[in-house]
Amino acid sequence: MAVAASTDCCFQELQFALAKANVQVLPTTTMTEKRAVRAMKKRLQDRLYQRKHRAKREQQLRSLETDVQALQTKIARLYRDLHRRKVAAANAEAQRRQQQQQQQLWPDGSLLSHAKSVVMQFFRVYQNGYSLPLAGLQERFLRSILATDVEGVDLRGADAFVQQWRLYDQHFALCVLEPQGWKTQRCGDHSVMVVVEVMLYLRFHRQTIATLFPSLKTGQVEPQLVQPLVTGTSAVTGTYTFVVDRSGHVASLLVSLQLMETLRRVLGSLEHVEQLTEGSRIALDSGTISIG
Repeated sequence: MAVAASTDCCFQELQFALAKANVQVLPTTTMTEKRAVRAMKKRLQDRLYQRKHRAKREQQLRSLETDVQALQTKIARLYRDLHRRKVAAANAEAQRRQQQQQQQLWPDGSLLSHAKSVVMQFFRVYQNGYSLPLAGLQERFLRSILATDVEGVDLRGADAFVQQWRLYDQHFALCVLEPQGWKTQRCGDHSVMVVVEVMLYLRFHRQTIATLFPSLKTGQVEPQLVQPLVTGTSAVTGTYTFVVDRSGHVASLLVSLQLMETLRRVLGSLEHVEQLTEGSRIALDSGTISIG
């Protein structure tokens, strides 16, 4: 605004000077004076033209800057829209493929055999828990057998199950998973349920046990109370229930563990268990670790 006001003021001054020069031409009698006035008039006209040209150029520059900013905003919006469309297209394609797989019905008896095979492979892959040297292979296997939206007791999605095994590796020095008994049955028209009784052998990491049981940090529980948990092996009974749908993937994986009973047996009393597990980050009925 200040630039525009200054330009207008100069423009008016030049117009006034030009008008004055025009007036001066009339009473002038000599050719020399007329030439001088005409020269002055031309100089004023040139200056006026330069002022007008400069003001017009500045206005054009401001207009271009505004247009550039508008285009940059539009381009950013288009990139965001493109990204959203790519994500939506990828999700739609994944859903389409899953639907195609679900439409491929298994012949009578073959889904039952497939479900048993998947569960047997699961326990072979994770019989010694999560292994860092084999982590990539284990995670790829787990994602290959789980449905995208697989459900657990307090988990949902294949990524959540993968993350649980990573957390188990962080918080347990020993993790051995042994199947004890199998029970397979049909579940609806196109699903198979496999219930496996298991023994889970655990030894807590000394460095991270206080993360799972914050009461150790606050001093509510004496550290020596949990020595058996970090030096010995604790046996936990439980069940793993797999539901394999007609796509051949595990649509549901429910884990039930008797972790409270194990802690009561190791610590010596239910009172000690209650003191230790106050604010616990591990679910005693499913073993799910809730640490981010």
